[in-house]
Amino acid sequence: MAKRKWTAEKLVATIRHLHEQGVDLSPTGIRRTHGSLFSSARSRSHFGCWRRAIEMADLDYDKIKRGEQVWSPKRIVQGIREAYERGEDLLSVAFKNRNKKLYSAACAKRYFGSWRKALIAAGLDYDKMRRDHFWSQERIVRKIQELHAAGQSLNWSSIDRVCPSLYRAARRKENFGSWRAALKAAGLEDSG
Repeated sequence: MAKRKWTAEKLVATIRHLHEQGVDLSPTGIRRTHGSLFSSARSRSHFGCWRRAIEMADLDYDKIKRGEQVWSPKRIVQGIREAYERGEDLLSVAFKNRNKKLYSAACAKRYFGSWRKALIAAGLDYDKMRRDHFWSQERIVRKIQELHAAGQSLNWSSIDRVCPSLYRAARRKENFGSWRAALKAAGLEDSG
């Protein structure tokens, strides 16, 4: 296998791309995930050190290096509280995917070690959130009836697009086993 030929331009472009992707560009992080990039950037034929490579990519090295982490317990708690106040579903996969950096930082051992502990540190009632997040048969029926009353189409493809967690929960064996059976339980069997 041929070795990748790094140029200064390719190094800078790769560093910028990785930064946009949210990759940890600290010396410790990048050495672990992109060793050849790190070594080439530090070589005498390129930038001589990682700091210079980061600066050539127009990034602030002080914000990237491990000693100046963007995250702190206070910032994590603040981010969680702000998202909660916006009404975001902090337990959803979609939220965690959209907020990967916040979620990952909260779960890091040096901060809270888990999302649950971070939510509790933010003053939120995790157990209540879990209960409210869980789709019981009663909650499924109530939500279907609310959507129907609001004029929402109840065909499965529409619901899967508008409220995929409801659709998946209704189809679970322990709930109704199918979307049609959930509609029937809600008294709306002809609405799907």
